[in-house]
Amino acid sequence: MKQTPAANRPVTMEDVAREAGVSRALVSLVMRDSPKVSPGKRAAVLETADALGYSPNRLASRLASHRTKTLGVLFLDLHNPVFADIYDGIAEGIEGSGNQMMVAVGSADPGTELEAVRSFVELRADGVLLAGYTGSEADLASALRGTPAVVITRELDADGVDSVLTDDFQSGVLAVEHLHGLGHRRIAHVDISDWLPYTARREGYLHAMEQFGLEPMLVHSDMTERGSREVMENFLATGAPLPTAIFTHNDLTAMGVMEALYAHGLAVPDDVAIVGCDNIEVAASPLIGLTSIDQHARELGRSAAEVMLDRIAKPGGPAITRKLEPALMVRNSTAGSTGQ
Repeated sequence: MKQTPAANRPVTMEDVAREAGVSRALVSLVMRDSPKVSPGKRAAVLETADALGYSPNRLASRLASHRTKTLGVLFLDLHNPVFADIYDGIAEGIEGSGNQMMVAVGSADPGTELEAVRSFVELRADGVLLAGYTGSEADLASALRGTPAVVITRELDADGVDSVLTDDFQSGVLAVEHLHGLGHRRIAHVDISDWLPYTARREGYLHAMEQFGLEPMLVHSDMTERGSREVMENFLATGAPLPTAIFTHNDLTAMGVMEALYAHGLAVPDDVAIVGCDNIEVAASPLIGLTSIDQHARELGRSAAEVMLDRIAKPGGPAITRKLEPALMVRNSTAGSTGQ
């Protein structure tokens, strides 16, 4: 007499085999889509499995093949839309590959980042992608324990770690060249905290300012809209002469600066021209009209996914770096402005 499985436990292959009157090995072959099974037996097993509500243990089968078909993805900050664009690019890049993503947030804390990476490794992720990693190369290599990795937005020199990024140095140069071409000579840069390893935009700004014989003006902030608004409020409170133009580390920072200027009755770009960086979607809104340096975030994610899949398919070999060229997107925050 055939027995149905108890309602309080998952249906197993043994249950399907017993109900269908076949061996467990045959059920396993059907679930693995083996060509060794005849159409009639395959149909009978699948019909029984469906009737019993059997769900194959995908994790077990993946572990047996030494692949989990999962990728760990670490993001610096989910409040910044640029990382959502990178996520969309990664999703496009792995579409059709059978891989799934596990997501964690680092929050600009090297300790939290490494904890997330170690968790990915312990869960046997096939690879790790890191968008906005702030820790050291040595610590990352130690945490990965040989797991393939791709760092997005930063170039690292570590064994087994590939890099996909946009030329941030050139982004800083493009911003200053654009503002200088509009006649601005007092150009400030709202930078990020000194300890963060993302200095290339600042370096590009400083290089271009030197090339034009201009005096740089650096103001440090975090990477948030609120932080830059407070920094700009504090600057305005000093009564110091305003720069005629400001290049900010990212678009969120630019928006915070713009909010502070508007609150003090200043106009953009008539009083102060603003250039952001990242070109997030909201920057193009007619309500904001922010001139920005496009980092091609979606393409960064898509390219990183491609690099990762290639690395998993063909392990070994030297680390590679893919670098995209930034593009200036001119909008109302600088259009037609002039400086002194």
